[in-house]
Amino acid sequence: MFGFLKSLDPVARAVDRARRRLRAKAGLERRTLRLDDGREIVYLDTGTDLPPLVAVHGIGASKDHWPRLAALVADRVRVVAPDLPGFGESDVTGDLSMVGQAQAVVAFLDALGLDRVHLAGSSMGGRVVAEVAHRHPDRLRSLWLLAPAGAEGDRPSEMIEGFFAGEGVPLFARTPAEYEASVAFTMRRPPPIPRPALRVLAAESAEAYDHTVQVFLDMSWEFAFGPSTEALLAGLDVPTLISWGELDRVLHPSGAATIAAGMPDATVRTMSGVGHLPMLEAPDETAEVFRAFLSAHGL
Repeated sequence: MFGFLKSLDPVARAVDRARRRLRAKAGLERRTLRLDDGREIVYLDTGTDLPPLVAVHGIGASKDHWPRLAALVADRVRVVAPDLPGFGESDVTGDLSMVGQAQAVVAFLDALGLDRVHLAGSSMGGRVVAEVAHRHPDRLRSLWLLAPAGAEGDRPSEMIEGFFAGEGVPLFARTPAEYEASVAFTMRRPPPIPRPALRVLAAESAEAYDHTVQVFLDMSWEFAFGPSTEALLAGLDVPTLISWGELDRVLHPSGAATIAAGMPDATVRTMSGVGHLPMLEAPDETAEVFRAFLSAHGL
């Protein structure tokens, strides 16, 4: 019903047009495929012959977190950005645990015929790609972690401290006011959002709210009783870039150093004045860091 009503809403149509413009600027096309288990995955793809960069979004996010960055690196890599199962436009079925999502990413690579890739992940997506790297290091040209979830770090973040104090999770929203507060908590330098668009974005968030909160709780359980991201990646000899905003309130930036300490070839770039989502807050700087990393490693 929400999809039908959305098609009648002129503001929702304007939001969709803005998304399509950002995709087009980066040369990204919307595509679909089916995994061997029948699930449909919707993804964006520049479709070039360059080495692929597969970019995995975080919780409550989608493939549309990447076009701003993609526009700045598409001359170096083929950008492929899927909606993980359970998010965006992809099917909401199957194992949505971090391990299950990692298996879906590998199945996605197989379905596209991608043997070795630059693999990037933001927040929850960072933990997902860490799971892939742990199990399939041979599939990676490089690993790019943007504020990955599951790191112990030297101290908990503001969000984690609040969660265990019973204050809830300020990442998910059901109203325009909650959405605006979530953006302010997550990003220090958010891209501009026209006020009429807040209603549409909040409605999209509200539609997925219960599901997203459940994924968050399940993920927290995995982190409590499973290995840390540091443990998953310890000893992994793959060129790795770890990007983290110094003002991240969602996941503490000390995780960058504790992850890198156990890896033979890790580069840490802490980004000044940036919060949890560098590719949205500072796409130019984020792209520059990635391009320099590729050049330094001859990739």
